[in-house]
Amino acid sequence: MKKTVVEGNFPNKKHKVRLYVKGVKTATGTEEWSRWGWVSSPGVRGGYHIIPDYKTYHKVKYENVLPDDQKRVVEMVEEIAPKYGFDVEIIDVALEDSIHRVLEEKVKRIKTFPTLITDSGGKIEGNISKEQVESLLSKAKKDPFNIFIRAPHIL
Repeated sequence: MKKTVVEGNFPNKKHKVRLYVKGVKTATGTEEWSRWGWVSSPGVRGGYHIIPDYKTYHKVKYENVLPDDQKRVVEMVEEIAPKYGFDVEIIDVALEDSIHRVLEEKVKRIKTFPTLITDSGGKIEGNISKEQVESLLSKAKKDPFNIFIRAPHIL
């Protein structure tokens, strides 16, 4: 006997909204360290000569940084979503594990960043305004019995 799973936005269920962003790898500074050592060289009259050696090494540090427009959207969504009863999950696709990304179908379809997706399937892409976010979240919140039935993959 096959089982079906009923999912939906029930009144007591906490809603979730996901914001997909894409950070840029940026040089944020350099790391410098020094090392003392010894170097041997042939002596003038034969034998070997030991000379102290001091070397300085440099390494560039990189961090993933969000562009300013995406930072603005992240702050805006984090401010607005709790007012409508949504939990916010921010996903930086540049930092996500590539295997996890392959398994999640929604991420494959996203070409424009930032992208806001609600748990009921509403979506906004690109240049997101405050009014668009409020409209999307209010529509998702108005229909508390948005129920759909799907067959489970593996039970």
